[in-house]
Amino acid sequence: MKQRIRQCFGKAASSYSKAASVQRVVARNCAALCPEEYFRNVLDIGSGVGFLHDELRERISCGNYVSLDLVRPMLMEQNNSGAFLVAADGEELPFAAERFDLLVSSSAMQWYGAPETTIPRSFEVLKSGGRFAVAIFTHGTLAELADVSARTGFGSVKELKPNSFYKELFYSMSGLKVDYASEEHVVFFPSVKHFLKQHKMTGAVASSENLSWGREKYRRFVEEYENLYRGESGIKASYKVFFAYGRKL
Repeated sequence: MKQRIRQCFGKAASSYSKAASVQRVVARNCAALCPEEYFRNVLDIGSGVGFLHDELRERISCGNYVSLDLVRPMLMEQNNSGAFLVAADGEELPFAAERFDLLVSSSAMQWYGAPETTIPRSFEVLKSGGRFAVAIFTHGTLAELADVSARTGFGSVKELKPNSFYKELFYSMSGLKVDYASEEHVVFFPSVKHFLKQHKMTGAVASSENLSWGREKYRRFVEEYENLYRGESGIKASYKVFFAYGRKL
């Protein structure tokens, strides 16, 4: 799966900023959960093209900002950002314990293969007294796409963990003072074709390992999506997000 993620997001690196409108808003809302103060060392896990860094530099000041991502071409989009760019796996962080004063992550940890163990491990690099804010896409994201894919056999959608999974996980992590929030975004597209193109431009098709692009299945997919999820504003696509933020004791 990691290789599939590298491949799909790598191809989407140059188009991601234009296509990922929801991810940009989520990054803005995640940044707003961070206190407006100075942090000596900041770690951004799954930083992508740098949405969260863009938002945070308007809000905080810091000594060192480390942008870490599994996908090197995504990181290269941040070449002139002033961040230290690290191509590495968020589930296997290459840092010593208690290294950072602020840990942030937006629209990334839903891709973790073993979040129940690797999310707690990620927090080992946060200092005592350090702050954190993470945003994770959850079950119900692209529910319309998942429904129509199941009906027609065209495409697939990654099965995301529910909001309750992450809330219980963070609750179980000792040594954290944590608060939670959630939100839903609904986006409308002029056509199913336009939606699928935008979706591909974000790289999120990494979740669709068994895509079938047969013409008949595609025709049925478009017809079903139009019938079920077209409203006055266009084709509907929903996104659900979980936030955890707080301080390490």
